Amino acid sequence: MNRLKTLFIFICILIVTTSCGLIPTGNEKEERSSNQKTVLKDIDNASFIVGFSNTLDRGSEIGVYSEDGTKMDSLELKDGINFTMSSHNKNDTFLSSNRSNTHLMIDNKTGTINKIKEKSLSKTTEDEGAFFINSSDGYIIHDINVGYTDKGLESELVYWKENSRKNKKQIKLDGELGSAIVAKNKIYVISSDEESMSILSINPETNKQENKASIPNKGIYFMDEKDAFQALDENTFVLAVNDNVNEKENSKLILIDRETLKVKKEVEMEKGFHPAKLKIVKDKVLAVSFDGKLQIFDKKMVKKNSFNFYAGDITN
Repeated sequence: MNRLKTLFIFICILIVTTSCGLIPTGNEKEERSSNQKTVLKDIDNASFIVGFSNTLDRGSEIGVYSEDGTKMDSLELKDGINFTMSSHNKNDTFLSSNRSNTHLMIDNKTGTINKIKEKSLSKTTEDEGAFFINSSDGYIIHDINVGYTDKGLESELVYWKENSRKNKKQIKLDGELGSAIVAKNKIYVISSDEESMSILSINPETNKQENKASIPNKGIYFMDEKDAFQALDENTFVLAVNDNVNEKENSKLILIDRETLKVKKEVEMEKGFHPAKLKIVKDKVLAVSFDGKLQIFDKKMVKKNSFNFYAGDITN
């Protein structure tokens, strides 16, 4: 399958996810009546997988599209709801639900759609939903948004190695989880509550938290979504944060040391640019905002170029 390429795909993902959601995981096939489709045809020749879903009610549609936007095939699912995040690897594409613990995994070669039904460790909540799903360095990772308990704001991290979901692991963590990536056999997670933000490391062999450090945010800076957190190089992470409280302060790119989890550098963005997603392409850092602005930096965080993209009038 012709996988998403650098800039065009990056912008398309941004536009698509404003009205729908993508993400997969799973082993169980979607339960359907015998006359319902179970496979997306021609997926191996498609350029895009797009998920459409209701925000509050169950019901969704998954389609595959050519590079020029022509729909090649699609199918409807009965219990898909509010798919808001997506990720992919060589074999599969994943869509996660923000309002349900049922997520999707789509085989990139056969088009077969499987669903994953998660269950939290919580005894007081159920079907909590997820903020993100990610494929990173051989692992599939997603959160379970447990929410407020008698111990405060809690979440769970669920992860497994590709093709080994039966050996999945699950761990309770404090706060709301925004993203997680794998580097050198450790899982690094961004967590936040109403006022603070932290980065922590998990050892997947022991399923235990090893380290945790605060990320200075003045009580106002937070990440917008999972792709705001990336590995810049083998020693450094980069995190895009915005003033989501007062909406007055300039946004920042924060560089974090992988070993110590301490902040190495903060780079202030120009006024009016609020990066929501980051992508590392060779020696460049691409930062994209939800309003169609793109800025390109080198790995020393020196701005090299910028573009504005018009995606049409979304008010009509």
